[in-house]
Amino acid sequence: MAENATRRNVKLPMSWFRQILVLSIMYVIVVNKILRGFVYISLQWIVGWFGPKKPIKEFPPVRSTFLKMPATTLAKLIRTRQITSTELVELYIDRIVDVNPLVNAIVQTAFAKALDEANRVDELISSENFDDDPKYSAEKVPFLGVPITCKEIIFVKGLSATAGLKGRIGHVCKEDAEVVKSMRAAGAIIIGLTNTSELAMWWESHNPVYGFTCNPYDLRCIVGGSSGGEAASVASACSVMGIGSDIGGSIRMPAFFNGVFGHKPSPFLVPNKGQFPGVTQQSDMYLGLGPICRYADDLEPMLKCMAYKDGPIDFNQTLNYDMSKIKFISIEDDGWSQFDGWSVFTSPIDRELKLAQRRVVNFLESSCGAKVERKEIMLLRYSLPIWMAIINNNGDPKFSQFCSSNKDNTDVSVYELPMKNMFFELLKKLWGKSDHCTYVIITGLMERIPMAKASLDQLLAMAKELREYIHQLLEGDTVIIYPSHPMTAPRHHMPCFTCFNFAYTGIWNIMGVPVTQVPLGLDKNGLPLGVQIIGGVNQDRLTIAVARELEAAFGGWVDPTEKYKMYKYEPIRGMSISPRLHNSASQTNFADIADSTPVDR
Repeated sequence: MAENATRRNVKLPMSWFRQILVLSIMYVIVVNKILRGFVYISLQWIVGWFGPKKPIKEFPPVRSTFLKMPATTLAKLIRTRQITSTELVELYIDRIVDVNPLVNAIVQTAFAKALDEANRVDELISSENFDDDPKYSAEKVPFLGVPITCKEIIFVKGLSATAGLKGRIGHVCKEDAEVVKSMRAAGAIIIGLTNTSELAMWWESHNPVYGFTCNPYDLRCIVGGSSGGEAASVASACSVMGIGSDIGGSIRMPAFFNGVFGHKPSPFLVPNKGQFPGVTQQSDMYLGLGPICRYADDLEPMLKCMAYKDGPIDFNQTLNYDMSKIKFISIEDDGWSQFDGWSVFTSPIDRELKLAQRRVVNFLESSCGAKVERKEIMLLRYSLPIWMAIINNNGDPKFSQFCSSNKDNTDVSVYELPMKNMFFELLKKLWGKSDHCTYVIITGLMERIPMAKASLDQLLAMAKELREYIHQLLEGDTVIIYPSHPMTAPRHHMPCFTCFNFAYTGIWNIMGVPVTQVPLGLDKNGLPLGVQIIGGVNQDRLTIAVARELEAAFGGWVDPTEKYKMYKYEPIRGMSISPRLHNSASQTNFADIADSTPVDR
């Protein structure tokens, strides 16, 4: 199997004719790369007119020490009565009021209900028998009184789940999703819902209902999608953690663009029931609800709360991973490196992202004593067509049927909904009369184009071959280090011109393996860098353990407030000449804080 998956690495002796042919191809590739770079830079300038012309010079400062602490630490402080849940919820509400007008991350609020729940938590903690009651132990309710946010497509009772569809405005969820129930049972308090792309199918978070969400590190840039509002909320300190969903990178791309942690769990580890668009038996294998957190320490406790109680992972087992005994495999691109990163479908990997990944490799080898194997998997170059073949041919309802959903037919099966005429919607869009985004209309039109059976069969066979090879490669304590995206956060609207770059994340949904997105500081423009850590099936705790190690080494989340202080923008381009930031807050021992005297507010 290994030989088949990497068979295109074989190099044959070349005649003079082949040498001339190869040199000609390389010349065309180089010219193409230069032209693509010129076009991309030109497009960046053009689309800049549709957003803020200059980056803002400062970002609202974080006004409380508590807003820079992990959720696990906050829960301990609430239990030890160093802060009340009501005070903490009020701090986060104030932060949302300060920041949300800039980033538009939180699109629905539940402030009154959150304060009421926080007040009940405070009354419970102040009762005589609280400390001795096993029902309220830290093991049973680990996030007691901690406010969190949730992606808008996930059902929260009393709030809407429009998924950015105008037709669903006014829809109210009658019950919580399974993961929301689990987080409430763990003591968490929902304070708001966050923005997404229309029908959660695009990697820029904007829609006709709520508009655009902006990146806290540069408002001219995207936050990713479709869980972009959630990642922006966490990065802006409007929330300490939240719930996202991922079927093609919808947790990991936003986490990458916003410099926070995100985890796509193993298949069937977390219940997917309770969201719109709804999950089917076919898509359940590839879709995963998971945590987006500012601190790596919160990933595993949150995942434990979200997961099935009788699932395949024993979260109660203490695992101390020795990094020197883990097998690391570093893959720097999607199989096109021998062509200098050129691909028909995806952009070449940015140099700074490659250097960031190499710094991770150097750290693991020099500081942890680990052995890192550099590898190239040729089948990864077909990530995009493999993803499209699997997702678009798994028997799910048609995309145009989801577009027909409205507040009056939410109880009707999507399979029974009529298919909206997307060609007519395209004509309406030309006149500015359509209720849908352009990318939704194009997707609806493309699904009407059938894939040739021979091509489909070939791609399904390639997917099976690649999946078997990846699973074999990841046996035992083995992880893959892989790029999160070819470039850091682009400007608004730019995904229209690089729409297939999600393949770097989407392929791992098809492979059915857990992936943790890890931030690695900021690039020369002050935008987050990062990398994906990929493990074997049900090895979620392993990838999270590696994420914690990298957070300690590279600093993790960088406060956007500090970034704006240290990065001096030029008038137009917003380039930075200052050194890379390291987040001193992430080096703090929060466990010591929770066990010490009260913290200054």
